[in-house]
Amino acid sequence: MLVGCGVSKKATKSATPVEETPAWHTCVIQGAKVTVTTKSEQVSANVIMQTVRDSMIVISVMPMLGIEMVRLEATPTELIAIDKVHGRYATASFEAVNHRLTPKMSWAILQQICTAELPTGPENAHLQYLYGEDVPIDIQITYTPRKLDVPVKANRLRLDKYMKIELERWL
Repeated sequence: MLVGCGVSKKATKSATPVEETPAWHTCVIQGAKVTVTTKSEQVSANVIMQTVRDSMIVISVMPMLGIEMVRLEATPTELIAIDKVHGRYATASFEAVNHRLTPKMSWAILQQICTAELPTGPENAHLQYLYGEDVPIDIQITYTPRKLDVPVKANRLRLDKYMKIELERWL
C-alpha cells in the first residue's frame, strides 16, 4: 500500500496594507518656513530640522540672519527647549507636555513633522493645537526639499551655561 501526503500552497492577499519603513537613517530639512500664530501674536522663522531616525531630533529656529535663537532637542522620551537669547532652557517629557496640549503630541508625530512625512504631503503642513483651555496654536510649515542619509549635527548642547526654568515659565 502506498500512502502519499501533499501540501498545497496558495498565496493570499492581506486585507490590511503593510506599512513599509522608509529607507533612511538621517533626514535634514534646511530653510523650512514656520509660522506660529496664537491669539496674541504671530511669529515666522526659518528652521533647520535634523532627524536621526527613532533617536534624536534637533530643530534650530533662526528668525534673523541665520543665527540660531531657539533650539528644540527631542528624544523619544524627552524634550529640551533652549532659548539662546535669554540664556535659559526647559525640559519636559511628552507626557508632561500633553497635560495641557490637545491633540496629544508624541515622538512619532514629531518625527513625521520634522521629516515631512505627514499625510498632507512633503510640501506643506498645517497643524492646530490647543494649549490649556483657551490658547489656540496654529502652525504653518512650508517645507524645503529634504536630504536623506546626510551627516547631521544632532549633538546635544551643553546646558551648563543656561539657566533651567520650569516649562510653564517658558510658555
